[in-house]
Amino acid sequence: MDRKPIHKGLLGLLLLSALWLAGCQTGTAPAGTPVNRNQAPQRVDIRGSIITTRYNEGQVMLEVEAFAPSPDSRYDRAYVLVLPTSQMLGPDGQSISLSELRMGQNVAILLRGGGKGNFVGLGVARKLWVEDNF
Repeated sequence: MDRKPIHKGLLGLLLLSALWLAGCQTGTAPAGTPVNRNQAPQRVDIRGSIITTRYNEGQVMLEVEAFAPSPDSRYDRAYVLVLPTSQMLGPDGQSISLSELRMGQNVAILLRGGGKGNFVGLGVARKLWVEDNF
């Protein structure tokens, strides 16, 4: 039995499947839509404005109040401990330091911790994004 036609058929099938997979998109964004991984996700634990900041021994405690109740924000108000090991990104997507956090800045935060219902969150910041003012 001659196996060359089988090998040619498999090689052709492999080539077609490779071309088909190369044309597929990665991610869920429609074609032509830029995906910026440095921006905060739509759903976060708290998105709002920094009301107060307290610095003590290399740690910062933030009080953040939401702009308005939102289905995309878990808490209306949160007390957030920001450690030097927390990942913090500025509006341009670059890392920032604790000293760059100021009252009045708009932030979006993912917390490690819990809270009381939907009103007050309390936890340690896993990731913090400083957002542009609206």
